[in-house]
Amino acid sequence: RQERERQKDETRREDQQVKKEQQGRQDGDRQEGQQQDEERRRMERGDWVSDKDADDEKAPRYSGIESFTWSPVAQELLFVSEGDIYHYAVADGTIRRLTRTRARESSVDWWPDGSGYHFRRDGALMRVLFGSDVERQLDPKFPQDDSLATYEVSPDGHTIAFITQKQTKPPQSSKVEIASYRDRLMKAREVSRQVSDDPLGEYDLRVYLYRLSDKPDEQDKLTEVFVGKKVLPDDDVRALTWSPDSQRLAFMVFEQDSALVTIYQSRLDGPDERDKPVVDAEKKDAEAQEGDGDNDDAQSPDPNETSKESDEADRLKAQPIFRFYHHGGPNTPRLMTLYYLADNHHLVYLSEQTGFRHLHVLDPLYESTRALTRGTFEVYPVEISKDRAWVFVLATKEDPACLDVYKVSTRNGRMIRLSRDRGVHTDPAVSPDGTTLLCNRASYETLRELVFIDAGDKEAAPRELTDSHPDAARQFAEPKPEFFEYRNRHGHRIRGMGFKPDDWSPQDRRPCLIYFYGGPLGTRKQVVEASYSEYVYAFPYYMAKKHGYVAVAIDPRGNSGYAGVFEKANYGRVGQPQVEDIVDGADYLVAHWGVDPERVAIHGWSFGGFQTQMCMYTEPDVFAAGIAGAGPTEWEN
Repeated sequence: RQERERQKDETRREDQQVKKEQQGRQDGDRQEGQQQDEERRRMERGDWVSDKDADDEKAPRYSGIESFTWSPVAQELLFVSEGDIYHYAVADGTIRRLTRTRARESSVDWWPDGSGYHFRRDGALMRVLFGSDVERQLDPKFPQDDSLATYEVSPDGHTIAFITQKQTKPPQSSKVEIASYRDRLMKAREVSRQVSDDPLGEYDLRVYLYRLSDKPDEQDKLTEVFVGKKVLPDDDVRALTWSPDSQRLAFMVFEQDSALVTIYQSRLDGPDERDKPVVDAEKKDAEAQEGDGDNDDAQSPDPNETSKESDEADRLKAQPIFRFYHHGGPNTPRLMTLYYLADNHHLVYLSEQTGFRHLHVLDPLYESTRALTRGTFEVYPVEISKDRAWVFVLATKEDPACLDVYKVSTRNGRMIRLSRDRGVHTDPAVSPDGTTLLCNRASYETLRELVFIDAGDKEAAPRELTDSHPDAARQFAEPKPEFFEYRNRHGHRIRGMGFKPDDWSPQDRRPCLIYFYGGPLGTRKQVVEASYSEYVYAFPYYMAKKHGYVAVAIDPRGNSGYAGVFEKANYGRVGQPQVEDIVDGADYLVAHWGVDPERVAIHGWSFGGFQTQMCMYTEPDVFAAGIAGAGPTEWEN
């Protein structure tokens, strides 16, 4: 009996275990089914990538987040993904989709008071206020049928500044025949190509003020405050900026032919007492008496009615408040930016008047300017603090091969370094009070990672927030190039970096391979920390370690990021300064890096390909071989 009872108990337990496992499988299947349904729904919405996508042979395409912007009043953000706008609340982690259209939305930003947001769609400027069903188009029909180029909303949200353009003369191009070798036999076809003597297109550039009505009549008012011309490629109207009180608008105009930069200002509040001209009292009385005469009783339009709009348009017309000539690099005008200070009067702006890109402070009343930062380094503004006491910048102050984050006092120009470690710091995001920041940091000691910096604690080390690279990438980046510097024949400091063979000695006579670009790239250059490209890093390392070359990269004049005299070196003599600097670099390498003067080779791509040919053709006794990649063969100014 005991045995039978024991067997019954075992059978009962087995049955219970089977039922439990079945129930577990059913629950698991139900949960997995629910997860699959949720993933399917999210996939249909286009906003979800599952964990196993990396293992799929063909994972769904996902473009990621294109841009995001924080609310000015709450811990919320708006972001754009797949051309649609989403709202994210930090508190509960919820994501809410705000648009679902075939058109792509872009340039999304919050309305200044956080009550809604504005964005671009098919060229139009749209606004949506939270809690409202109305989607409003903010750009009006411009009187000259101009097209909207850019805009800036005033801090109080009552006025929008527009820059528009309208083509007045279409560009002309030449018809040329080119050969196509894609098929079995060569085919010639005719295409349009614009060359140096083809007429350029011309454009009217305008600045408008658009005052939004707070009343139901929707009587918004558009006023033209500036009109200019674009007849050369670099002619430009840019850098719209509002004063904190929303009563002044400033912008820059650059004329390429004359190299003149003019800063304009439009006043919504009219001139204040310190800007008003002094009027002679006797002259004023005489003018008043001229109004007494026989026609005093004649019927005439009420000046308060007939000239009100004309007077307002004249009052809003932008006035030049400062002019200077730009004699630096060709890329600097498009980098110029403006910031009003807290007094709504003084302006901080970027220029190259000192020979390097630096910040200046302008007093419009006296049309006087002073350098805020100075030295033999470059400064690139990022943003201004909420209280307008500090400008956050990137600068090459520590080393031309590095880029660090600083805050600059708008009162006395004092620069405080916020980043600490050697390297290239990019894309900084600084807290409004300037005490903390996030940025990407990379060097030849570490690959690029996102770092957190407590700028208020001088003892705190930067903290890496990401771990983005596999061991294979770290192994690839272990070699560290050696930096060097030499003086060219004119005394300029020219920088380079490269690799030597493992068994190298100063007495060697090694073959040498030099890479260069030599053209302006805005702020970029080749000889910097964490430049892991194949041409300046991987290939030179391979040639040094595998084939025994001294392999280097050099930044000759013509490159950006060193000084105005470097970036503008090409003007009127394209390629000549680079030839001089590369020849002087070859002499330096022969003297200090154990290079055989009979075996110096060069190579480059694009402008570097053009430059390779220039060196080979003009200095054949210096360079034994060259590889010109995709380089122009004829240069026309």
